[in-house]
Amino acid sequence: MEYITFGPVHLNVTNLNKSIEFWINVVGMQVRKEGNPTEIGTSERTLIMLHPDAETPYKKGYSSIYHLAIHLPSESELARLLLRLMKSGWKISPVDHIIAKSIYANDPDGISIEFAFETPERVRSYEIMEDGLKVIDNEGRLKSPVEALDVQSVLNHLTDYNTNHPFPNETIVGHMNLHVGNLQTAYDFYKKLGFTEHFNFPQFGWGDLGAGGIVDHRIAVNTWAGVNAPKALAGAAGLKYFTLKYDSKELLSKVLGNIPNTVEYNEGYLVEDPAGNKIMLS
Repeated sequence: MEYITFGPVHLNVTNLNKSIEFWINVVGMQVRKEGNPTEIGTSERTLIMLHPDAETPYKKGYSSIYHLAIHLPSESELARLLLRLMKSGWKISPVDHIIAKSIYANDPDGISIEFAFETPERVRSYEIMEDGLKVIDNEGRLKSPVEALDVQSVLNHLTDYNTNHPFPNETIVGHMNLHVGNLQTAYDFYKKLGFTEHFNFPQFGWGDLGAGGIVDHRIAVNTWAGVNAPKALAGAAGLKYFTLKYDSKELLSKVLGNIPNTVEYNEGYLVEDPAGNKIMLS
């Protein structure tokens, strides 16, 4: 049972209409509430909040969002989204992480989104090698955690080819992957927020943390934008903040005791990690 889950991810965008068109016409979600911010999601759940506050597209080379991950509830729903994206002509990158099957796409501002279906049953173990982390799959084969997705195999899970079905209500924000300037500093901070260390590979500039679920990949941090990369530029499209939901007031209270600098809002407590990424704790 996961004791920390995600609420909506708030994004700063340059053109609200273009961003809405992407999430609605390309991805297939719906507008739940118009305005500033505009709420995007399923008929029952808000997943994305769009704020038209950015002046420039997403800029690389900074400590900021690497990607946000939307998790689909089944492989058939991932297949339906895959077919929809293929029909739209939007540029995508289908990737097999073994632990998950994923489709990557950039929004109109260049913010990366991962659409994933988790498949932990396909993983037997992991092995550290000179060239990075490797996966031993459930058949004992040594695999890269970043392989080309077998698109046809995924599409075979479709029971029909109607891509206009409503986006499934069981869809959630599943994890966040963040650029940071210092891996250990980021680890220390997110452990104070209640996450538990999973993989920590300073030699590869990457690691992740979990929150009690079957898959320990809920916050990922990396230094791929550069060690000591500066904080995100003011006015650039990207992450405004993301929301963490604790399963008890007691746990939230304990976490707040670990973090001295918080600002209270109606929806929770806003904190900032050492790299400048903002989080609303609720």
